[in-house]
This record gives sequence, structure tokens and C-alpha cells, in this order.
Amino acid sequence: MRSPFEDRSTGSPGAEGPSGEGGILSLRMEASAAQPPRAAAPPGADWLRMIGGVVFAVGAVVLFICKLGFMSDVYWAAFPLLLVVGVPCGLLFGLGVSKRRVGEVERWRAVLMVTGVLLAPIALEQLRKTLGISATLNFWQFVIFSATAGMAAYASFVVGASYQAFLAGVAGIVAWLYLWEWILSNPGVNAFRWLLVILGLGYLAAAAALRASNAPQGDELVTVAALVGVLVGFIGVSQVAAQSVSPFGVTAHGQGFFWDLVLLLVSLAAVGYAARNKVRGPGYLGVVGLLIFAVLVGFEINSVIKREVPDGSLVGWPLAMLLIGGAALAAGIAAERRINR
Repeated sequence: MRSPFEDRSTGSPGAEGPSGEGGILSLRMEASAAQPPRAAAPPGADWLRMIGGVVFAVGAVVLFICKLGFMSDVYWAAFPLLLVVGVPCGLLFGLGVSKRRVGEVERWRAVLMVTGVLLAPIALEQLRKTLGISATLNFWQFVIFSATAGMAAYASFVVGASYQAFLAGVAGIVAWLYLWEWILSNPGVNAFRWLLVILGLGYLAAAAALRASNAPQGDELVTVAALVGVLVGFIGVSQVAAQSVSPFGVTAHGQGFFWDLVLLLVSLAAVGYAARNKVRGPGYLGVVGLLIFAVLVGFEINSVIKREVPDGSLVGWPLAMLLIGGAALAAGIAAERRINR
């Protein structure tokens, strides 16, 4: 005969089924054993890891530059130089992503991952030299920055360091340009402009999808899209720095009113987005874009590119912006006064 205090499912006295207090306690103990609490780091340990990683990376870059032989006859071969930058790149990025917890990215891990991503293009370029691949093959540059973008995307979307999406986007811009430079062989500035427009629209679409799912990477991609827009708006000034060749070996065609307008509108939109959504990245890019616009219009770069003499006239951008800005400001003040009456 069973005792009334004996559990019928186990036959052991005083025990309860899985739904009882004993079962819940057992489940909690199992969960605790599966994921033990992380011991608190000693005071200052995070700062030591952050500063130590950055100093280690800077030291590697300094040694790399010294042994390139630019300033002296003392230089190292390609493979030792690859180790100088490749080992810190892999080590720092690996320390940042290893033994992490899902949804938890400590500050020191974030710093080490960013440092590793920034070292990646240098390390991969040195790998190209070590393998003896021609520097004129733009496809390899596309591979380098695609791999860098992949590292940053892994840190952002898998590890959880959302701001790494910005680095992934920037590396993606460079990879995109090198890809089309390789495919089209020296396209013009206008071709690059429209290719950047396509890329910027792609970033905006991705940002909208991410924001719809409340993913923090959405704001980072908005910042990258703003960067693309600013580049589109002033890429024509490459003719001022080099009359016939830009950094990608393309023929420049100047600025023009339309591209100045694009630069202004993109910059204002970025500032407005940052103010509305209380994020910093797009705001910074918007302010930079407005400063570039002010320099281009104030110094009349379009006239300089066309080899014309700047006239310093009030008519044009200065008068238009003063009137539009003043009217918008007055309308805002008047609207507030009507509401407060």
C-alpha cells in the first residue's frame, strides 16, 4: 500500500511531479548548471584589455610602416610583414568574438573587434603582395574590402555589435566601386555617381527592413546611406585635385547645380532623420555634408572647375537660401504663436 506522502510518478517520498515545486526547482538548477553566472571582472580589467589591444595594434602598424623600407634601406620581406599585421588582426578580432554570450557585447570586445576590422584591409593587402598578385587587378581589391565587410557584418549581425554595420557598409562602398572599376574598366565620374545612387538606395531599403523589425543596425545603415549621398553630391570636385584622373582612374566632369542641390537635400534629410529619431550618426554626416556644400558654393567651385572667374554675386545660392531659410523660420514661429493664443 502506497503512503499518501509518496509521489505516484516516481515512487519516492516527498517528491513532486514536474509541475510541482520540486520539478520547478530542478529545472532552475539544470538551467543554472547549463549557463553558470559569469564572474565579475576585476576593476580596470576591461580598460586594460581595451587599451592594451589598441596599443598592440598601433605598435604593429608602426612596425609594419618602419619595415616597408620607405624611409630607410632596412626592410623586411613580404611574409614577415604579413605576420606583423595579420597576427594582430586575427588575434584581436578572435578575442572579441570568442567565448561570448548571446546578446552580450562587453565594451572591451567591441573595441577589439573594431580594431581587428580596421586592420583587415592592411593585412589582406599584404597577403596580396605575399602571393604575388598584380596590384592592377582591381578584382583583388574588391575581394579585400568584401572580406572586410563580411567581418564587420559578422560582428554586427551575429555577435550583436550593431554599430559594426556602419563599418560593413563603408567597406561595402569601396568594394562596390572596385567591382565596377574591374568590370567596366575606367568608367567616368557620372557612371560612378549613378552606381553610388543605386548602392545608396539599396542601403536605404535594407535600413527600412531592419527598422521595421526593430533591429538596431537600421540606423547604422541610414548613416551609410547618408555617406553615399554626400559622396554622390561632391564627387565631381575630383577634377579640382586632379584635372583628368580621380583616385579610381576615372575622368572627372565637374559639379554643377544639380549635384550641389543633391548634396544639400541629402545633408538636410540626414540631419532631420537624426533629430527625429534621436540618433547621432546621420546627424554627423549631415553636418559634414552641409559644411562641404558651404565650401563648394562659397568658393564657387563650379566656376573654378569651368576655368571661369568667380563673381561673388549675391544672386544665386546665397540669396535663395537666405530667403527660403528665413521664410521657413518665420513660418515656424508664426505657427507656434497661433497655437499658444
